[in-house]
Amino acid sequence: MRLGNITGSQVGRLMKAGRKEGEMSADAQAYVKEIVAERMLSDAVKEIDMFLEQYIDLVTPSSRAIAWGSDHEREALGLYTSLTKNKVTRCGSLQHEREAHFWDSPDGIVLEANGTVEVKCPMPKTHAEYMLNVRDGESLKKIKPEYYWQCLAHMAVTGAEWCDWMSYNPFLKPSLHVVRIWREDEPMAELLDAVHTADYLADQLVDCARTNANVTLKQLKADMS
Repeated sequence: MRLGNITGSQVGRLMKAGRKEGEMSADAQAYVKEIVAERMLSDAVKEIDMFLEQYIDLVTPSSRAIAWGSDHEREALGLYTSLTKNKVTRCGSLQHEREAHFWDSPDGIVLEANGTVEVKCPMPKTHAEYMLNVRDGESLKKIKPEYYWQCLAHMAVTGAEWCDWMSYNPFLKPSLHVVRIWREDEPMAELLDAVHTADYLADQLVDCARTNANVTLKQLKADMS
């Protein structure tokens, strides 16, 4: 479901500014090309589990820190529920109602209050930094912009009004730091415009690759404008 689509966990890469106004950053261009590669995957990868597993193993980053986060996410959600009394419903990948190639996977949805949640389980020093410096959407955007845009992606896809972003580390006290990120019209429009542009460019590049056309992302974006 995620292959070939723009995802909430990666959408922050599209939001990085280029050197010149209106120009895509190097990371944004790299992400578009990753999407192009996924849209050109052979049928064997999509249909044969062994090939799909090999492909995912090849392209998925792994580390002790990533494994730690995955192992402790449920703990964090349990503590969040206990402290806030918000009932969290787990969900899988969800599709945006208008942007068909925009998919997102919140760590949970708070149905009764029209909210979502996003859990991070960082190392102790990073958790301490978040407690000191992250107080709202603006400060999260300054400290970790990719996390800010991920929260907005949750709201964009679910229609939620807020996202409770949280940092959890059981070795520190307090172990859970929760910051509510509110939906705002201007950054939401900016996000969806970047998604729409990236989707269009990826489709054009796939067509160019299959017809051996010689074109650059910069040229395609200029044509789009």
